[in-house]
Amino acid sequence: MAHESKMPGRQPSPVFNTLRSLTPAYVSLFLFSFFTPFLYLSGPIFGEQISDRVVLSRNLTSLWVLAGVAFFLVGVYSLLDFLRGKALRRLGVVIDQRLARLGFDALQREGANPRGSASSVILADVNTVRDFLSGPIIGATFDAIWSPLFIAVMFVIHPVFGYLTLAMIALTACLTVANQYLVRADSQNHQVSALKASEFGLSVTRSADTLRILGMIPVLTGRWYGLHQTALGWEAAATRRADRIGAVIKFFRNAQMPIVYTTGTLLYLANELGMATAFISVMIMMRATGPIDAVIGNWRQFANFAAARRRLDELLVASSLATAKISLPAPRGALTVSRLFATAPGADKVLLNDVTFSVGQGRVLGVVGPSGAGKSCLARILVGIWRPVRGTIALGDHELAHWNEDELGPHLGYMPQDVELLPGTLAENIARFQLNGTEGSEELIAAADLAGIQDLIKALPDGYNTVVGPGKHVLSGGQRQRVALARAVYGSPRFVVLDEPNSNLDAAGEQALSATVLRLKEMGTTVVLVTHKMNLLSCCDEVLVLNAGTVQAFGSRDQIVNRVPRLRSAPQLTLVDGQGDKRAS
Repeated sequence: MAHESKMPGRQPSPVFNTLRSLTPAYVSLFLFSFFTPFLYLSGPIFGEQISDRVVLSRNLTSLWVLAGVAFFLVGVYSLLDFLRGKALRRLGVVIDQRLARLGFDALQREGANPRGSASSVILADVNTVRDFLSGPIIGATFDAIWSPLFIAVMFVIHPVFGYLTLAMIALTACLTVANQYLVRADSQNHQVSALKASEFGLSVTRSADTLRILGMIPVLTGRWYGLHQTALGWEAAATRRADRIGAVIKFFRNAQMPIVYTTGTLLYLANELGMATAFISVMIMMRATGPIDAVIGNWRQFANFAAARRRLDELLVASSLATAKISLPAPRGALTVSRLFATAPGADKVLLNDVTFSVGQGRVLGVVGPSGAGKSCLARILVGIWRPVRGTIALGDHELAHWNEDELGPHLGYMPQDVELLPGTLAENIARFQLNGTEGSEELIAAADLAGIQDLIKALPDGYNTVVGPGKHVLSGGQRQRVALARAVYGSPRFVVLDEPNSNLDAAGEQALSATVLRLKEMGTTVVLVTHKMNLLSCCDEVLVLNAGTVQAFGSRDQIVNRVPRLRSAPQLTLVDGQGDKRAS
């Protein structure tokens, strides 16, 4: 995991704290399980009574009475087991309600969000915790806790049976632990290799159209199959090791009944107990060892649960640190960046080095520079996607990091270089999925009008109700950018950052973009415009020139355009001074 949150000391588990109120329910189920051992004894006792009372006396009345009592007790036992399973399933629903939303929300938070393959693992952790705490392993654990009662019964029947039961349990436990120890390394290698193959396959699938026309599919198929074969090889190695001890474990489990019968017969021949008691001892031993065998055999579920709970705890702690901030008023005032140093998350290379500038409220800053200059890094840091290594970013009187991001979000607009729309309607994507019936429709239409995409919406088959996403209506790159622009300006934000907003736009789209930026300026919105195309500088008040992560120049637009040769020589650069247009010379 690239991001690793450390919980100091023995901090209480956030997962257990969230589920603490369910403790009485589990205690009730445990006490509820107290009755099942006694009800299970109804079968062995029935067998003994039949042998002692009915077989010798041939009394049918006794048979029917005993059978009636036995069927009633077995029915109660089955009903209790059914109710316990139903209660655990209901607990599973409650656990999901409490953890699923919390976990998903925490996963998306800056500072809590793991990078790379770890995120796909964490997405399954909520399911792992829920399934464990509401699954049959909990019932088996409760039954195993009461197993000593049956072991005590075996000692009462005969000490040999008691020691034999303990020996069976100890042998099974030792063999299971040895089995898991031998296959642990191979199993871990299999999981890592399988994850690599899966990630590679998903990456190829996402770009299948491009890769197909480039003739890369056969080579990539071979690469994926090699990774897949590696995963299968580790799995086969783990299976070979497990099969050897697994066969021994199965042998001893299947041999329990003959061993007990043999021991009982020997004790019968020694006149130390009756034959009926020897047969009944088999059933009691099965009940004593069964739940313990189930717990021992499924101990990996305990290990998986512990690992999943630990990862969720780390995630929730990191998320709570990111969100536990006081409410601040809506941002108002100048954007001030002071002595900013930044790297990409998890990397050491400095992408921004001592960047300082200030932009007044309601003004437009253009950020230019060659590829790799740090422009997109600056855009991500300005909106809080990345955190700076050192330095401050302030909006008015407060630093950006001091806001609660959920409260700051409605006042921010951001358009990334690579635009991805979520599965849903066009209206939902523009309105940031905050539409509730007709509520918010006015802001939706206002955002579309401000972004100048009414023509695009009219051309779609269902207008605002057009569904986008996998298998739905496909938008071009330029169309996605225009929709993302509308999403960025939804709700009239006070601060907007646009990262290469015209990279896929045609002339009409660029004209609409320029009009949007000028309207935002009129509304008092501070805009940061990252661009490679110099014609957008006509909308800017100030220009920041980055080169290799450092500030090469910063000042008013006219000053910087005339000062930096490559900007001055840029073709078709129209400077707007409010009274008329003039060409930069």
